[in-house]
Amino acid sequence: MSKQNLQTLLQRIGQMVGIPDLALDDDGHCQLRLDGKLDIAIEFVEDGEQAVFTARCGAFGDHNRARVLQQIADANFYWTGSGGGTLSTNSREGMVYLQFREPTTQMDQARLEKLLQALVMNAERWAGRLADAVSDSSLAPETAPETALPGGMLASWA
Repeated sequence: MSKQNLQTLLQRIGQMVGIPDLALDDDGHCQLRLDGKLDIAIEFVEDGEQAVFTARCGAFGDHNRARVLQQIADANFYWTGSGGGTLSTNSREGMVYLQFREPTTQMDQARLEKLLQALVMNAERWAGRLADAVSDSSLAPETAPETALPGGMLASWA
């Protein structure tokens, strides 16, 4: 039932934003690209009846690599710098990802919208941070942004 709940919610949101065919495929996956640059994946996980929301934030290169990885680790502490999600790296791809995991059984449209907004807003912020990592001063704690949490709250972190 919770897969059907997620499917229904995605279809409703898709209709609202002009993507009438927004839906999970037969394998429980949905992928989309926002503004031609932000890749988002939604996956239904049968075990635990949960949805995993993933955004690819961008590449992390060799320049400032240790500093970027430290910032990612710090952001995951109590999830304050990741907006309630988890930042991770895929070293094989050289990419940083932001993920949220949420039970779908009781999920409603308002909660799904908040999760998607938090995912997009925080992924875009991290994409900017990663793009700016070529500058030594871009990751200084005093320039740390406020982070959107899924409940609509903002958190500052350094």
